Amino acid sequence: MRRLTIASACKGVGCYLGLLLFATGPGYAADLLPQPGTWAVGVRSGYSTSTRKLDMVPVQLRIGYTVLKGKWWVLPEGALEIAAEPFVSAITRVTSPGSRSGSVEAGVMLPMFTYSLHLGSRLYPYIEGGIGALYHDIRGYGLGGGFSFAETVGGGLSYFLDDRLMLAVGYRFRHMSNAGIYDDNTALNSHMVLAGFSYFFPSH
Repeated sequence: MRRLTIASACKGVGCYLGLLLFATGPGYAADLLPQPGTWAVGVRSGYSTSTRKLDMVPVQLRIGYTVLKGKWWVLPEGALEIAAEPFVSAITRVTSPGSRSGSVEAGVMLPMFTYSLHLGSRLYPYIEGGIGALYHDIRGYGLGGGFSFAETVGGGLSYFLDDRLMLAVGYRFRHMSNAGIYDDNTALNSHMVLAGFSYFFPSH
């Protein structure tokens, strides 16, 4: 009779996923998410490309405050952070007639809400969303004047090196328009990939 070995039993994607879930399940690692009342500061940057062929490099300063820790009987176990994100973006590619190189945008996303899920490891998936306002000198895209509003949603993964320093990488979808305050109000939608870090200050 052929003897069943661990190697033969673990062939297949299903077994691999089972071992992965076991390794990262509750109780495998301490919860490193910050406690309510914790302030954090961080920086993120990356690349953004628009559905209308306008690309940019954003740089964000992130100032966050942990509002609450969720429990499984109310919310999925994790932490809710509210943040302000001042940002500036350098436009790297413009293709619309009337546009010019060297354009920039600057503004602030406030508030930004981020909910990080605790799955029992140092790796925490998160979802986020928020609104903000910005000023730009982009021309030729039917955006009206320089003032616009922005709404964004996204998600990603964060990894805690320790209980103070966190690395993060994620994706955001951003919708930008002027809400009808100018005659021209053609929306500009962008896909953003961002990476950076946050430092959490002691809560006491």
